[in-house]
Amino acid sequence: MLNEMGTRLKEARIAKGYSLEDLQDVTKIQKRYLAGIEEGNYSMMPGQFYVRAFIKQYADAVGLNADELLEQHKSEMPETTKEQVSKPMAAPARSRRQSMSKSSSGRINEKMPMIIVALFIVLIIFVMWFFYNMLAENDPTDEATENDDGLQYEAPSENSPPPTEEEEPAEDEAAEEQPEEEPAEPETEISVAGTEGQTTTYQWTGPAERELVIDVSGPSWVGATDENGENLMTAATMQAGQSETLDVSEASQIRLRLGAAPNVELSLNGEPIEYQQDLTTQNIVIDFTDAE
Repeated sequence: MLNEMGTRLKEARIAKGYSLEDLQDVTKIQKRYLAGIEEGNYSMMPGQFYVRAFIKQYADAVGLNADELLEQHKSEMPETTKEQVSKPMAAPARSRRQSMSKSSSGRINEKMPMIIVALFIVLIIFVMWFFYNMLAENDPTDEATENDDGLQYEAPSENSPPPTEEEEPAEDEAAEEQPEEEPAEPETEISVAGTEGQTTTYQWTGPAERELVIDVSGPSWVGATDENGENLMTAATMQAGQSETLDVSEASQIRLRLGAAPNVELSLNGEPIEYQQDLTTQNIVIDFTDAE
């Protein structure tokens, strides 16, 4: 016999167009537990702690206020029992070896500051010696150099600029600056290939780079996979105002599973995808062909 809270949850589920299998996919709660909640049979639950948690997930998925629902029907909830907490065991007494190890580490910690200071002094001395040798090697000299004729000349400075030659302007400079024309964007075309049961198949021809945008105006369950069954978007319940963008450039086909489809708007590269069936729960399959 259904209890009042289970009846409200079941009615809300049916109003959303969800079956128990759909709700199981949305909440990740086993179907038999969901059925037990609707029937008011909490004995099958894995523990009393899970009863309230499962009811809150159920209520959120069908658009009910979970806290308000639990408060109104708290008399129907099973009483929870307090679990006994075992007293912590006394810490084992330290062995002689542990005491000796702690004493040894304590002496090392006392000497550590002195070791760090000594290493720091050695590092400073090494840095000073290194820079001293660098300055000695790079010391410039202004002594005059005598050539083969007995005359003295001044050696050119390392920083003196090399002689420059006048650059002639390139004749084709103006031609090189002209931007190249970009190839025209291939045209986009989407058509309906057919419908079967809850599934509508579309044929897309257009650019190789493709983005699918999913906008949700109300609670709805949405999942997406590619031609290999790999998840492009993990199935989850999206709320009003949420949006998801999927890069489907590498996929040759995508398959969308929609719960409460009237709440979901789909567009591909800005082109809206019109539903061909007036179903609450339906599948959308899109096959891609790159335009030449």
